[in-house]
Amino acid sequence: MTGKTLAQSLAIESQIRLPGSAGRILAQIRDIESVAPLFRDAGLVRAVARPSVMDLTVSGVATHSSIKKALGGFIYASAGVRVDMQIRQNQISTRGGDSVAELDDIDFEAHRKRLELIEMRHGYRLAERLLEVDDPSALILLDTPLFIDRQMVPRERDRKHWVEYEKTRELIAVFWDRHRGNLFPWDPRGPILASIVAERFTAIVSIARQDLRSSDGRRALLTSDGYDSERIRDIAGLDDKLSGIGDQRFVNGILGAFSRTMAFRVSEGQSRMEPRAATGPGVIGFHFKGGRASTIQMIQLTGDEPEWHSAVLDEVAWKLMVLDMQNRRQARPIPQLLAAEQLRILDQFAGFYRQGLNDAMKSNEIEDTWLGGLELED
Repeated sequence: MTGKTLAQSLAIESQIRLPGSAGRILAQIRDIESVAPLFRDAGLVRAVARPSVMDLTVSGVATHSSIKKALGGFIYASAGVRVDMQIRQNQISTRGGDSVAELDDIDFEAHRKRLELIEMRHGYRLAERLLEVDDPSALILLDTPLFIDRQMVPRERDRKHWVEYEKTRELIAVFWDRHRGNLFPWDPRGPILASIVAERFTAIVSIARQDLRSSDGRRALLTSDGYDSERIRDIAGLDDKLSGIGDQRFVNGILGAFSRTMAFRVSEGQSRMEPRAATGPGVIGFHFKGGRASTIQMIQLTGDEPEWHSAVLDEVAWKLMVLDMQNRRQARPIPQLLAAEQLRILDQFAGFYRQGLNDAMKSNEIEDTWLGGLELED
């Protein structure tokens, strides 16, 4: 008996599924188009004005890790780069930077989550070094979450993962205990530390996106950013209609160019964010979009109302929008983009490190060094 080839199976399946898929997507698009004006009228989505002349100091941190097979296992190279920039009368220039790196062997179990924790530590170390100078940038941007999400909590049997988790939690706790008073909003003149979270941290992004779609989520919106339950009365009955719309399609449908969502409390939707003492004062966020071709991004900030209000949040938003640059379909603020370019050598350097490790093992340099040390002790 001769069955169908894969090409035949796919062709039949596409003919069966295509009308239904197209119909559902068109229905969702029509639903979004019908409710988008309601979100704008209620202030849940707002346009952000940009000044014609800008003066700004900003630092962007980018992190990356590379993993290679080596000697029956794996090695990794992980690094973070910070680029400091200033804009004076719309003229952009760099004013310094910094970097950190870490190379070692690693087993494959939970390696990606462990590397994400290492990258978080890189970001915090670079931010801390900047805060210790006399004139830090007014805006400091990280590309990792500000706090550890519940999805990054290790399983009990992953001992090495727990080690990285505890090291990261301790470093973040010490950072906020030491520097919170020097950052905005605790110091009204202090730098703003913000995180632009990417799609790889889907748990945080997904929870935040749903805040505008459900009545429970809308209660997490900031009154100081214009939330008024009376103005949002027309949206109250739309929960069922919006529940079937995917996160990405929903946010893309309601956000236009140079606009942002109303700020919401990210910690409201999180049953666990660590370290808890550091997240106690609050974690807020909003989505924003720069130009028409820009991708939608989410920003995390620490604190709560009334210090975070519409005027301050709009100022943060326009700074991010004017710094937004597209690179290989990924949006990054200019300093983070420049930092990411430096990280492109990481994969090649990990290859060099692997080769050096192989050569050292073959020539017994490592063993000779250890034995030589023992002979000296005798």
